[in-house]
Amino acid sequence: MFKEISIIGLGFMGASIAGAVKTIHPEIKISGYDIIQKKIDYCLSSGIIDYAMDFNMDAHKNPCYGNSLDDLTSLVILCTTPKAILTLFDRYKTFFENAPFITDIGSVKSVITHNAEIKNFKNFVGSHPICGSDKSGPENADFNLFKNKNCVVIKEDSDLADKTRTDKVEAVAKFWKMLKMNVVYLAADFHDNIVAYTSHLPHLIAFVLSDTVLSFIQRGKESGNGTFSLIGSGFRDSTRIASSSPDIWTDIFLMNNENIAASLEDFIASANILKGFLETGDEEGLKNIITKIADSRKKI
Repeated sequence: MFKEISIIGLGFMGASIAGAVKTIHPEIKISGYDIIQKKIDYCLSSGIIDYAMDFNMDAHKNPCYGNSLDDLTSLVILCTTPKAILTLFDRYKTFFENAPFITDIGSVKSVITHNAEIKNFKNFVGSHPICGSDKSGPENADFNLFKNKNCVVIKEDSDLADKTRTDKVEAVAKFWKMLKMNVVYLAADFHDNIVAYTSHLPHLIAFVLSDTVLSFIQRGKESGNGTFSLIGSGFRDSTRIASSSPDIWTDIFLMNNENIAASLEDFIASANILKGFLETGDEEGLKNIITKIADSRKKI
């Protein structure tokens, strides 16, 4: 069990993790850092972190290290955008070289994991809790967010032959299990290929769908038509995630661009099949493919 946790990035996810930990184990000491001071102030005043952390503090006194650099009871969790994680790796290299355990929550794993390997951060184990919200900020934190959700912990084939490495992977997995998450072990490259389809493509489509419909509505406003009043729940449900952070999703799209581009090609191919049925008025073909898709969706 980790006795001390440092959370870097006190937005919705970072604050949710801090609050979830405090709810289950209030005795665990949590330090937090964010470039926005009011987020730190909010988390301190609400009691979900115990103190602010300082990258420049002497290593042996830094809360994230525990009592000494040999005290392997402390975990650093990176809850920033993927690009910011890479910046932190560069800026505070000594800090991450010495931290006993490090993980992150990024939706892209290959770039971050490989960057940690290049910098010889042997104590880094990538994670990806499969949960979130279109809301942002610590004031919207959800302390029950992680319960019964899946969490990917990165485990490469090379880790299997290294007991020290395996122990670190299991320690990080144990943390997420403490938050009542179901842990799944995947290699970083395989993870990125999967989430390109299951997460990144749906977000990309939501952004495009929102733009398409809202552009149409704007044209309607300009021509005096009341199109806005005709927006139904289907549009709202399908595009809710288009309200997500532009900073985070720009990073994700660019850092997993090849996998996402491939998934988009598959989507376009499927859309073109439906378009063909519409253009030819093929009722049977259209109904058959919609039925097949609907039946498959019900099995999820």
